[in-house]
Amino acid sequence: MPVLFLAAPSFADIRTFEKKYTYKALDLDTESSAKAIGRARVAGLVYGELAKYLLEKTDAGSFFLGPRETSTLIAALVTVQMVREDRDGKSFFFVGRVVADPVAVVKALNGLRKDSEKARDLFDIGRESDAALMKLDELWKKLSKRADAAGENEYRRAVDDLIAWNTCLDGYRSLISGKNAEAIDAFTRAIDLKKEERFFYTYRGKVFEKTGDYQRAKDDFNKLIEFSPREGALYLKRAVLEEKMGSIEKGLEDCTIAVEIAGSSEAYYQRGRLYEKTGNLQLAINDYHRALGKNEKNEQARASLAQAYQKLGSRETPKEYYDSLIARNPKQVSAHYGRGVAEWTAGHYEKAIKDYDAIIEMNPQDARAHLLRSIAYGRLSNYRKALSDYEIALATNPADIMNYGSFAKFYGNHEDYERAVREFRKIKDMKPADATGFLYRGIALWESGEYERAIDDFNKVMKLVPGDAKPYIYRGIAYGKLGNFAETVEYCTGAITLNRKDAMAYYIRARAYEELWAFDESFNDMVSAAWLGLRAAQDYIAGEKFKR
Repeated sequence: MPVLFLAAPSFADIRTFEKKYTYKALDLDTESSAKAIGRARVAGLVYGELAKYLLEKTDAGSFFLGPRETSTLIAALVTVQMVREDRDGKSFFFVGRVVADPVAVVKALNGLRKDSEKARDLFDIGRESDAALMKLDELWKKLSKRADAAGENEYRRAVDDLIAWNTCLDGYRSLISGKNAEAIDAFTRAIDLKKEERFFYTYRGKVFEKTGDYQRAKDDFNKLIEFSPREGALYLKRAVLEEKMGSIEKGLEDCTIAVEIAGSSEAYYQRGRLYEKTGNLQLAINDYHRALGKNEKNEQARASLAQAYQKLGSRETPKEYYDSLIARNPKQVSAHYGRGVAEWTAGHYEKAIKDYDAIIEMNPQDARAHLLRSIAYGRLSNYRKALSDYEIALATNPADIMNYGSFAKFYGNHEDYERAVREFRKIKDMKPADATGFLYRGIALWESGEYERAIDDFNKVMKLVPGDAKPYIYRGIAYGKLGNFAETVEYCTGAITLNRKDAMAYYIRARAYEELWAFDESFNDMVSAAWLGLRAAQDYIAGEKFKR
């Protein structure tokens, strides 16, 4: 995404945004500190003026961004030019100006706000810069009355923080403009001012990696590991860099450390991938199985496992392999999943159900096992049990239902997916006689993509059982699948009114708020869902997919 310094063509609708600011320096201010504070203040005023114009006069008003969020993102797209800097004793005068084409800015702003990772990074940078300014305001009031050594040192640190985060913004602006050398220079200057700020090392390391300077990228990740020696993800990142540098053995060592620290699915998968690169297929296969044991949704591990078996000359993992694993450890969930799939492939649905029974007995909240057992029951024409299991899957793992449809997420094989949906379409033909029947048929219609008809059935349930929160939630999700997230919020709010301990309602409303860019509300709901014990919400927060 280009940075818009906006020396635009003469025929564009160019507008000028200009603000003035006067900073009265303290005795302990240097010229550089006074200029840093004054420039930051006048830039904030200009960005605020531009943001106000865009929100009131352009399509930016429909982006679900507040003035502060809009101003923060604009700062990454345009640069305020200082057209005047004067000094009269302790008073410093600043005039900042942006000459911009609002249409171009809005287009770039729309692209940036849709890139959630960049937007959140910029919100983090903006918050840190604002925090430094607030600290400086507090200290200015204190030190203008009575100075002391401790306060003066704190003031200088706050000035360094402000300069560091504004320099970081320069680096991030250069990064998204593809100006890698300028980005590296800016992040380096920020590090010089604030030597233990992880954000600066992380992004300088990313630029080094992007430019192929893997050794210097590794040096930055070495520093990050020094700061956080028990963070497994850092070792995995360094392992990737070792691999790019041709040091597979060192990469394996880092992956092993990551496995020992957290034993995450990703750590096992990455180590398995490197084992496979060394030609050790058996160790790779073992790690792919462990990765799936930790996270059955790790599709990369699943695909790699299948390819590894193909290299060994077997297109499918033999059922006997899983029999031997279960004989050694009857509670190995991944082995029961594997054997269930093997039985399924052979058309032995009753035997597959027994494996899913075993998994559910160990963990009644295992949504994937309920889904697979649900479809197996459907293959056996036991549609009531099929829908009962599917409803449990929806209630225990809402993480997928806001996306593309549960079956599509759980089946990479198009034929299996189509077969599963055909089975559920049979269930639509049931004639519901009560609230449960309408609820099940609504779910079946919903899985078939007929969201508006599903909403009609959920409406009937709401009338028959007005105190039940579930149809409110499902109706909200159906509206979300239609892209109407405001309705999702409304119906999830209704569910919460009925049952304030329904974690799923908070989770779905949080996801809807996120789509509406209401981040504070989304954060509060996600925390509520996690506090109430919903694993999907806990994973969402712990995985740093969600930042306030």
